[in-house]
Amino acid sequence: MRSLLFFFLLLFSFCELKSQGTNEPPSGSWTERLGFGGNVGLRFGDVTYFEASPIVGYRLGPFLMPGVGGSYRFYKDRYMNQGINIWGASAWIRAYPLPMIFAYAEHEELYGSFDYYRPNVKYFIGTNFVGGGYTQGMGNASTYVMVLFAINQEQYGIYTNPIIRVGFMIGGNAE
Repeated sequence: MRSLLFFFLLLFSFCELKSQGTNEPPSGSWTERLGFGGNVGLRFGDVTYFEASPIVGYRLGPFLMPGVGGSYRFYKDRYMNQGINIWGASAWIRAYPLPMIFAYAEHEELYGSFDYYRPNVKYFIGTNFVGGGYTQGMGNASTYVMVLFAINQEQYGIYTNPIIRVGFMIGGNAE
């Protein structure tokens, strides 16, 4: 948790330094600064996997975009009789030192059964991510790719570093 707090403080300090000397308000109306997007994932074979992770963010200015997200994941191993449903939520922030490059931090909480052998036992897993990404705008939409690192996985951590995410966003003053 201290690492995430330090990262947020560093991010805010950097953005404050970048914005000093400019008294410009964020461009566009509040609806133009609101962005929606996310990613989906599919896998078929010995393991069936489906993921839908929508996000919404709000561009505070040219350098900061905080947001929230949701997540639903379904896993099923063909050798097991039951699939596993996992639900989650996250809070994240992007800082743009350059128009197409961003630093990223996120806290995610997942809830579900993470053990095929005990499918009725459900619990929360919290994970903090730090990393960065590249975004490419196309009009009012953009695509992004991020490389993230899980910095404090709990006992039943489900991520292997590095984590690569690819997604899209519509709105949010896409670059």
